[in-house]
Amino acid sequence: MKNFFKQHWILIIIFALGLSVSWPLMRGGYFSHQDDLQVIRIFEMRKCFSDLQIPCRWVPDMGWGNGFPLFNFYGVATYYGGAIISYFTGYLAASKILFFMALVGGSFGVYLLIKDMWGKYAGLSSAILYLFAPYKALDIYVRGALSESMALAIIPFVLYFGYKRNYKLFILTLFLFLITHNIMTVVFLPVVVLWMFYCLFEMKFKDIKMVIISFAIAFGLSAFFLLPAFLEKDLVQTESLTRFELDYRANYISVKQLFLDRVWGYGTSIPGPEGGMNFQIGWPHWLLALLSVALVFFAKVNKKTKYLVFSIFMTFIMSAFMTHNKSTFIWENINILHFFQFPWRFLSLSILTASILGGFVVSIAKEKWQLYLTALIVTLTVLLNWNYFKPREFYRITETEKLSGDLWEEQRKGALLDYLPKTALEPRESAPTEPIVVSGEAKISNFVNKSNRWKFNVEVFKGSQIEIPVYYFPNWEVKVNGKKYPFTHDNILGRISVSLKEGSYEVTGRFKNTPIRTLSNMISLVSVVALILIWKKHKD
Repeated sequence: MKNFFKQHWILIIIFALGLSVSWPLMRGGYFSHQDDLQVIRIFEMRKCFSDLQIPCRWVPDMGWGNGFPLFNFYGVATYYGGAIISYFTGYLAASKILFFMALVGGSFGVYLLIKDMWGKYAGLSSAILYLFAPYKALDIYVRGALSESMALAIIPFVLYFGYKRNYKLFILTLFLFLITHNIMTVVFLPVVVLWMFYCLFEMKFKDIKMVIISFAIAFGLSAFFLLPAFLEKDLVQTESLTRFELDYRANYISVKQLFLDRVWGYGTSIPGPEGGMNFQIGWPHWLLALLSVALVFFAKVNKKTKYLVFSIFMTFIMSAFMTHNKSTFIWENINILHFFQFPWRFLSLSILTASILGGFVVSIAKEKWQLYLTALIVTLTVLLNWNYFKPREFYRITETEKLSGDLWEEQRKGALLDYLPKTALEPRESAPTEPIVVSGEAKISNFVNKSNRWKFNVEVFKGSQIEIPVYYFPNWEVKVNGKKYPFTHDNILGRISVSLKEGSYEVTGRFKNTPIRTLSNMISLVSVVALILIWKKHKD
């Protein structure tokens, strides 16, 4: 045990401090956060597993019971993991385990990366800076932005395995990152490309072929999600993602909020500090970032390190700039940025670059002083930021209570407009529990609504129009008595509807792939084969 602690004391410190900021996740019950949909998303993913809808795209209970194509567009990696974990722990505990992984996991990736670049004390400093960044507390305990936080936990490992030329794990971590959170992909992908260019430059471009292949396989693996998410976005009402309080122009932050404001709250992100949310980069994060650029000009470091540190610092400045209204001209001219909703999401890049620069500051000190400087940075970082890592309140609830009654209804109608099909209308009440006889006379029985299919029996006494409580979205297919049958969705809400003459019928519906989804799945399968071949060829 003594030898184990001696060899791994830094990792133990990171883990122990990680426990100190994640203690609310260890308590019974659940905790408050704004995006309180993590449990139902895991629940819906489990339904996809049970129904063999893999990859999962359509969920039946959300959309206030009408269903919608959540996982055709919303990052899936976190919820695939959550669904697997839930088999062992249940849904509520699985959600909290994911929050823990998202909060603590990335610090180990930062440590490994910076340790290899500038030494173990620099690595420890960077890891704790990243762990205790206020934006991490905001994401977990205020917003409940689980997928975004998980992306921030994965990205340091992408950079680390790229730096180590471990292309097998680089492919896997990049693949996971690409299917975790769409907006973080757009923020960090240019950084990953530039980082790998720097790594190639250090290696005199001798691995350029392997790097290109690695990117190609990672994108191929993620094609099942990425291609439909971007190419089929016109099938849903994306305008709801950019209007009113979600318009980027309503969510800039001030210089004071970035660097000085330390008032912590659980409100909204309306303009100005009166919104109640805190968007600081963090103390001592930005101070160390500024110090690093001063040291790079005056300390004795090699030219390559100077260029690297200056590039990281400029990335830090650019990410901070993108949160301020002076960057409006950039936002207006790059259309994809409109879907970011909140310019302060660029703080994700600010905290990573600031944490890396903090490690560089430690590495400049003489070796005998590095431990003391690290101790000072770690102590200040913990003392200045620890108090942010707590939720507003706890709920003494069980999993059964979370998935029933009013709490269940709140989750079913949560984020209702995010992925509403283009042909659908926002419902004003929960979907009925079985199909509705709109006209005529009929008796419906045995309605079953699964994640990718539904069915019911109907005895029609007089020609009837029957509306199924499921939104239409390409490609639902309807069959009557086993034969493909025409249907409409031109009713008020855009639900699937069939017309039947007198008689007895079994009516079924199945959610099928579009050509884009089919092609995407095939690309991912081919990429799996390519990864296996790479794995065999490059065995350690």
